[in-house]
Amino acid sequence: MSSVLQAMRRTRRVRRLGELEWFEVAYRVYLAALVGGGLILWLSSLVTDEPATAEEIANVTTHGPAVLGAFVALSIALGLRSGSDGGPVALEGADVRHLLLAPISRRSVLIQPVVQRLRTMALGGALVGAVAGQLAARRLPGSGPAWAAAGALAGAATGLLFVAVAVLTHVLRTPRWAATAIAALVLAMQAGAIAGWWPGPGDGIGSLALWGMRQDPVDLISLVVALALVAAAVVVAGRLRLEPLVRRADLVSQLRFAVTMQDLRTVVLLRRELRGERPRHRPWRLTAPLGNGRHGSVVWQRGWRGLSRYPLARLARMAMLTVAAAIAAVATLRGTTPALAVMAMALYLLGLDALEPLSQEVDHPDQTDCVPHDRGWILVRHIAAPAVALVPFALLGAAIVAVGERPAWAGALLLALPITWLGAGGAAVSVLRDAPDPLAPPVASSAAVPPEFAGFTSTFRMVWPIAVSALATIPVLALRELPTAGTAVRAMAGLALVLIALVFWVRRRDEWRRRWQGFLEAGRRAT
Repeated sequence: MSSVLQAMRRTRRVRRLGELEWFEVAYRVYLAALVGGGLILWLSSLVTDEPATAEEIANVTTHGPAVLGAFVALSIALGLRSGSDGGPVALEGADVRHLLLAPISRRSVLIQPVVQRLRTMALGGALVGAVAGQLAARRLPGSGPAWAAAGALAGAATGLLFVAVAVLTHVLRTPRWAATAIAALVLAMQAGAIAGWWPGPGDGIGSLALWGMRQDPVDLISLVVALALVAAAVVVAGRLRLEPLVRRADLVSQLRFAVTMQDLRTVVLLRRELRGERPRHRPWRLTAPLGNGRHGSVVWQRGWRGLSRYPLARLARMAMLTVAAAIAAVATLRGTTPALAVMAMALYLLGLDALEPLSQEVDHPDQTDCVPHDRGWILVRHIAAPAVALVPFALLGAAIVAVGERPAWAGALLLALPITWLGAGGAAVSVLRDAPDPLAPPVASSAAVPPEFAGFTSTFRMVWPIAVSALATIPVLALRELPTAGTAVRAMAGLALVLIALVFWVRRRDEWRRRWQGFLEAGRRAT
C-alpha cells in the first residue's frame, strides 16, 4: 500500500508541476542560488558600518548567546501555540478525507508531511541565519563563510525546534491554556537570561550562532537536544489527530489561493482562523469619548467597539512586535544598519493588527456605500481610533529605546508616536490598495500586458506598502549620524508631512482612481 500511496502522490505532483527532468530542476536551483547569493552578497557589501570595538565585542561574547537565544525561545513558544491549535502540519483535503480513512497505516500518510515541514523550516531558518551571519561578519571578527555557516546551523536548529515542539504538543493533546502558560514561562526564563539572572533555554543555540568568531564545544549539546526532539516528532508523527487536520486542510487550501492572488487581507484572516483566534465575547472595558452626536463620532465609536474585542493573544502579539521594533532601533543606534529592515517589518505587522476597524470597513463595501458620505471621508475617520490605540505601544517602544540607549531618550520620546503611526501607515496602504468600489463606473478590461511588465507591477504593489513603513525608520538613522535636538525636530516635521500626505491619499484615492480609469477609457474609445 505504501508504494500505491507514493505513486498517487507522484502523479498528483506531475499533474501540478508538469514532467520536469532532473537536469532542469538542477538548473533552476543553480540559477536561483547564483542570483540570490549574488544579490545577498551585493546588498551586504553596501553595509558600511564601522567594525565593532573591543568593548562591543566583549558585550557580544557575554550577552550575545542570551539575546540570540530569545529567537530560539520565541520559536519554541510559537511551536507550543501552533501545536495546541492543531498545527503545524497542513494536509491536502484528499489526504484527510480519503487516505486517513483508508485501510493503511496512518503513519505512512503523515510521515511525509511532517518531514516536509521539518525540511522547509530547516531550509528557511538556515537561509535567514546565513544572511544574518554574513551581515554580522561586516562588524565582528571572523570570516564571512564562518559566520554564514554558524548562522545557517543555528537558524536550521531553530526552525527544526519549532516543528518538533509543535508536533509533540499536538500529539500530547496539550490544551491551549497550558501551551500558552508554558510558552510564557519559556519566554520569561529567556528574558531572565538576557538580564543575567540565570541560563536560558535558548542560550546554547544562541551561542552556536557566534561560532563565526569563537567556538565552544558545549554548544553542541543544545544541537543534540534539538535533533532528539526532531527524532521524537518523527516517531510519533502517526499519532496526529484527525479533527484538527480536517479543519486545517480546508483553511490551508484557501490560504494558498489567497497568497497566489496576493490578497493580503484574506491571508491575515485565514492565519487567524488557523490559530483559532476569535474576538472576545465580552469586550474590554475601554472608555472612549462619546462625542457630540455627529456622524464622525459614530465612526469613532464603531472603531473603539472593534478594538475593545481584541483577544489577549493579539494584544500580546502587538506588544512583541513593538519590542522587536524597539530592539531593532537600539541596534541601529549602536551601529547595526541592517536592523532597520527588522524595524520596518515589525511596524508594518503592528499596523496590520491595529487597523482592524479600517479593515472591517473595507471588507463590507456595501454597508459603506449606504452611508450618505464619501467613502474617503469614512475611511479617514476609521484611522483615528487605531491611531489612539497605538499610543501605549509607542510609549512601550520609547521606554525600551530609552533603557537600551540612554543618550537617545529624548529623541525616543519625541519621535516614538509619529514613527509608530507612519510604520502603521504602510499597513493602511496595504489594506486600502485593493479596496473594492461598487459605485465606481464600469471600466472595460485592460489589454493584455507583457509578462515582464505584469511581474513588475505585481512586485511593486507588494513592496511599496512596506516601503512606506520603511520611511518611518529614517529618523533613527538620522539620529545615529547627528544626535542633536535639531535633528529630532526636523525628523518629526518630516514624519508629520508624510503622515499628512498619507491621510490626504486615503481621503482622495477613490476620486483619483476614477479619474485615471476615465482617462484610460477615453483613450480606448479614441483608438
